[in-house]
Amino acid sequence: MKKLSLLALIAILALVAAGCAPITALFQRPIVLTDDFGRQITLEKPAVRIVSLAPSTTELLFALGLSDKIVGVTEFCNYPALAQTKEKVGGFGPPSVEKIVSVKPDLVVAASLHQAVVEQLEQLNIPVLAVDPKNIAQVIANAALLGQATGTTRQAQAIEQELTAAMREVEEKTRGLAEGSRPLVYFEIWHDPITSAGPNTFIHELITRAGGINLASNAATNFPVLSLEEILAQKPTVMFRGHGPETVEAIKQRANWETVPAIANNRVYLVNEDLVLRPGPRLALGLREMARLLHPDLWR
Repeated sequence: MKKLSLLALIAILALVAAGCAPITALFQRPIVLTDDFGRQITLEKPAVRIVSLAPSTTELLFALGLSDKIVGVTEFCNYPALAQTKEKVGGFGPPSVEKIVSVKPDLVVAASLHQAVVEQLEQLNIPVLAVDPKNIAQVIANAALLGQATGTTRQAQAIEQELTAAMREVEEKTRGLAEGSRPLVYFEIWHDPITSAGPNTFIHELITRAGGINLASNAATNFPVLSLEEILAQKPTVMFRGHGPETVEAIKQRANWETVPAIANNRVYLVNEDLVLRPGPRLALGLREMARLLHPDLWR
């Protein structure tokens, strides 16, 4: 029996030496994954030609060290800068299945908006992982999932460590806040109509973790449209606005907004929306930035 085993090993090594098969391929087990849609995907080997259909997953893939394996992204994938040099497979409309097929991917990473595209790619036998994170914990889980799919589990652990470290650091800073010292925060996504971020959003989680109270935390939808009267009645003491054409000074000059405490007390801040709206590794930066703006005294 031992002799047969030895002969089998010699035969395998001979095949490798002859270039018939890489030794890793001979012992490679299929990679079986379950995505956020509950779909099971099987990859015969780690993916090496990847298409990303969302800016957040593009950022995750780059953070996993896969820049040379990304063969397609969308027009919205603007970070890191190298992402903008990749082949574009979609823009303002749905991703182009034809363009996706043309770059010959062995893995497509989709988001919750791409259900129809996922189904079309399935019919073409192109592996698709769909991710739909709702909070930071699920972003960490998505990083682990992509790490498994691409053979970059160590890099996925590094992403987890960075996000976890940011949450722990902010929690330690804000843990001792006195009762009533958590400011009421109005986060404005859009001004006309007035749109904020409600529960079950990354913005809500970041505001809460950073030591604030979200003005729209009890909204019936995740992105509620509010009236100026509602904002005036609640009296937010801090206002965040995503970077856009409107400056802080322009916000302060809005008609009938002068009595909002955040404006009256000069606590209006512009934040990089990509750091707080994209479910990717830079949420760590967004959380720290928001915490410093809410509680500057804790960070001196």
